[in-house]
Amino acid sequence: MHPDIAIEGRIIMNLLSNLLHSRRNLTIADQIIVSGSNFATGVILVRGLGLHRFGMFTVAYALILLANSVQLSFICSPMLTLAALSEDGAPRARYLRGMFGIQLWFCACAAAICAIIAGVFLWLKPQFEALHLLPVFLLCLVCYLMQDWLRRYYFAAGKARNSVWNDGISYFLQTLVLLGLMAAHRLTISTTFWSIALTSGAAFLLGFVLECIAFSNEEVRDAWRRSRALSRDLAIASQLQWVVYQGAMLIGAAVLGAEAAGSIRATQNVVGPVNVAYQAMENIVPIKAGEEMRRGGIQRLAKFLLRFGGQGFVVLSLSFLVIGFFSRDFLSFFYGHEVAVYGGVLDLQLVYFLLFWPLRQFGYLFRTINRTPSLVLASLLAAITSLVLIYPCVESFSAMGIMVAAVAGQSVNLIYLTAVWIRIRSSLSPVEPSAMIAKI
Repeated sequence: MHPDIAIEGRIIMNLLSNLLHSRRNLTIADQIIVSGSNFATGVILVRGLGLHRFGMFTVAYALILLANSVQLSFICSPMLTLAALSEDGAPRARYLRGMFGIQLWFCACAAAICAIIAGVFLWLKPQFEALHLLPVFLLCLVCYLMQDWLRRYYFAAGKARNSVWNDGISYFLQTLVLLGLMAAHRLTISTTFWSIALTSGAAFLLGFVLECIAFSNEEVRDAWRRSRALSRDLAIASQLQWVVYQGAMLIGAAVLGAEAAGSIRATQNVVGPVNVAYQAMENIVPIKAGEEMRRGGIQRLAKFLLRFGGQGFVVLSLSFLVIGFFSRDFLSFFYGHEVAVYGGVLDLQLVYFLLFWPLRQFGYLFRTINRTPSLVLASLLAAITSLVLIYPCVESFSAMGIMVAAVAGQSVNLIYLTAVWIRIRSSLSPVEPSAMIAKI
């Protein structure tokens, strides 16, 4: 073999090795699978179910998203942050095993609570005629929650590569199954839930068997002792955030009908490809933030988040301007002319998600420096704003009023957190990083 060819071959292999071992690249690849599949699934469901039945599915799926948002804040977010602040090796592994035990308890409680909520809702709203869907809905909930926890576990444990194949099984396979059902004219709300449940369950069980995750009661107690304050505040803030958007959507659906919820969900799905950035940073930025905190304290942490947040905000603004300019064309192309009339809703979706970017950076900052009560109060103000405005906005702007209320709530959220950070920054004094970490 010619020496130059051998050298070029080694260079290519080294580049491929770096790509496969880069946490950032693996995170982006994983989120492309998740967000891309979710986007394709949304298009399939709108076209296969129709806007009305898709709206009914959206109302039920909102409950799964609610449980998942609680899990993310109560289990996964503390796990990602505290795992990054833990020492490598045995201490981190012990903490993660304990969090798995907490996850099992949470999942059981979530299933019981959702069963009660869904049962009461269907009893009060018999026009949905969906009581027979309750068993498969609960199975879908449990499988979805467990697989979503596993993918976060992989990132916290430094095994980001495993999340790629696991999410491929769960999300890409789910899209193929739904596409096949639509082609066979067998796509219904019931078969949709079955598809999500079986693909998510298969991915979790395979990962669970390969990881051999086990825990002791002592590990669970130790993990809970470390996480409970952070878990409590983030869970409360998350549910208040859920009220700002999902809660407003459900209230709007109760006033305007299921089609309003379907229009909100459909327009949100157009932003799905951009959601790659949002979800990818959930798996990598909290870990990086914890590492920056360990190395240089609050000042270094804030500098990292400001730089990262500023760059992302510019890129998102330019992307959203393009989408907003062709909002009706986007909706018409993906969903048909029936949904194109909701172009104004899509424009407000873009504003909402743009505001959410700096809010995420503040969230990472405050939870890493253990100032999560500020997040709770900010979310409370946002929820109150959204709820106060939802009825007058829906009466005045119909489905668009749901997004007007949500955008107003997020604006209040951002203004409050900015004011809090300005106050914190002005009071900072030089503190050793180790001393700051000891407080967390």
